[in-house]
Amino acid sequence: MFSMTGYTKQDFKMQGTSFSIIINSLNSSKGLDLSIKMPWYFNNIEHEVRKLINKKLVRGKISFRILENHSNTKVVLNKKQLKTHIKSIIEVTPDVDHGAVLNAAIKLPDIFVSENFKFNRVNKKILLGSVDSGIKDLILFRKKEGTALMKEIKNYINSIIKVVKQISTLEKKRISKKKDKLQKLIKNNISKTDYNLNRLEAEMIYYFERNDITEERIRLQQHCNFFLDVIKKGGAMGKKLVFISQEILREINTIGSKAHDFEIQKRVVVMKEEIEKTKEQLLNIL
Repeated sequence: MFSMTGYTKQDFKMQGTSFSIIINSLNSSKGLDLSIKMPWYFNNIEHEVRKLINKKLVRGKISFRILENHSNTKVVLNKKQLKTHIKSIIEVTPDVDHGAVLNAAIKLPDIFVSENFKFNRVNKKILLGSVDSGIKDLILFRKKEGTALMKEIKNYINSIIKVVKQISTLEKKRISKKKDKLQKLIKNNISKTDYNLNRLEAEMIYYFERNDITEERIRLQQHCNFFLDVIKKGGAMGKKLVFISQEILREINTIGSKAHDFEIQKRVVVMKEEIEKTKEQLLNIL
């Protein structure tokens, strides 16, 4: 089990320049919500960085940054490239204000160049290797967080299973009480009114089926067991566990609406509390 939350920082150097890779991950209801910020001279490999993150981090709100800590490089304006961009923009929109054209062109990634920093294949390999290392470190952080969450979540589900067993014992007493109450009611009133025996039997069967919680109790037990089985398999399981927890809550609510027994209702409240805590923790699970 992996958490969606995590943080890592990796430092590396290229041609006398010190950089830091900072990756911050938060939970997200979406798939992968990714934000990337890097120095302009790395923009041409942003798609490769994005591809690495998409493949390995899967879900979460990810903030990825590369910061330049110390540089010996000298940045100069690429006047030739700037003129080319200005000319192209004016050709497309000839009536636009020249100040706005200059403002737009100056923001393009290839306008400024380094006099002594050359981003070559060696540097690219160093950068992508550092990115990969940072991602692996974040995954380890997520795993550690996920392990702690898993212990809590399993305790909640096991608590529900324990209560379900208690309800099974209470259910037998409940049915016995209902039968005794119904038999007394029929005995005291059967001679005072006309009735159809077949209709009476049908109504009694309907009454007991409507109030029977055996099926819901069995399904609740099965859903809890399935939940724990999914956890054992590992991997990205957050969405699947959320769906199973909704099914667990549905069975708990049905038991509560059909039981009409104070002792069972008290245990329904306990189970609702446990599944709500489970759902809250699942918001952080990958």
